[in-house]
Amino acid sequence: MAPATNTPAFRIKHVIGTFISYLVFISWTLITVVPLIWMLYSSFKSNEELVKDIYALPKALFENKDDEYVVIPKTLNVILPYDPEKDPRERLIIESTTIAPTLRLMVHFLVKDELPPDIRNLKPGDTLRVSQLPKKMQRDIHWKTVFFNYRSAFERGKLAGKFINSLLYSGISTFLIVLFGLMAGFGLSKMAFKKASLLISGLIGFGYLISTNSVIIPLFLMLSNMKLTDTHLGVILVYTAFGLPLSVMLTTQFIRDLPDSLIESAFIDGASYFKMFFSIIVPMTVPVITTISIISSLGIWNEFLLVLVIASSELTKSLPVGVYSFSSLTSTQLGWQLAALVIAVLPVMIVYFIFNKRLTQGVVAGAVKG
Repeated sequence: MAPATNTPAFRIKHVIGTFISYLVFISWTLITVVPLIWMLYSSFKSNEELVKDIYALPKALFENKDDEYVVIPKTLNVILPYDPEKDPRERLIIESTTIAPTLRLMVHFLVKDELPPDIRNLKPGDTLRVSQLPKKMQRDIHWKTVFFNYRSAFERGKLAGKFINSLLYSGISTFLIVLFGLMAGFGLSKMAFKKASLLISGLIGFGYLISTNSVIIPLFLMLSNMKLTDTHLGVILVYTAFGLPLSVMLTTQFIRDLPDSLIESAFIDGASYFKMFFSIIVPMTVPVITTISIISSLGIWNEFLLVLVIASSELTKSLPVGVYSFSSLTSTQLGWQLAALVIAVLPVMIVYFIFNKRLTQGVVAGAVKG
């Protein structure tokens, strides 16, 4: 007998169940989204604002038209953003008295020929306000001040090179993981090596249980003996090795459920294994390829410990290590760290939102196929 759905008890249970479900989903969404929102708007706050109140909205970097600057002399601790030999024009060097004062961080170089006479003749120690400058310089200083944390993160943290390294590691390693995983999955699932396939599958499954952290020391010693530490090749090979177990397991399960008649028809038509692989297997495994690519690339993009241990020079470090470097190089500049975090997180979020549906389809297809 079907349960009654119009009774008061049933309606109360339904309302309570719905309320609890929405409460859990809303709470989980807030726990996930609120920190990202805080990180984004806090990356536009000065260090002084972050120390004073970490939850307040940014203000100092946006309201800068009346900021006071002091003229400073050209000293060794002032980094010139131009080549004096190529551009010999005289400049008035000014530093903010409100944002990172005396640290030589918020510094602007104004061409004297473009300044009014009363400002052009200022001496070190004299002060001026942004509103006294020409409109063009006011706009330039305004936008440089707003994106102060991001400019500092790129210039002083050298994040541009680390960003390219992360793209290189993620792209090449993911390609190799997908290619070798598909090849191994094809061999284990469709070739006549049942006993060997079981043994190899077991070893690969065991390899999936081994984490990078547990073998980081012997891995470093092995790469040192092979002269592969602090090289792009060494990092890519390790990422590929640790990404292959998951790739092989997913592709093996997916390819095993493909009809054997496809393979037999290809053999009858005289196709080789390689032609069969690239003409039949690869096009039919696009869902699982997408899933493996997203999981592998995001995991490599966010990986920290391996590159920290293996890569010692600035030429081979990745973006997560660059974000961490602000903790030791400029431990007081919290705004730079948050800006670097936004730079590191933004590509991950973009990739996830673009391929979210395909990722779900690939996982579901691998789980329910057959």
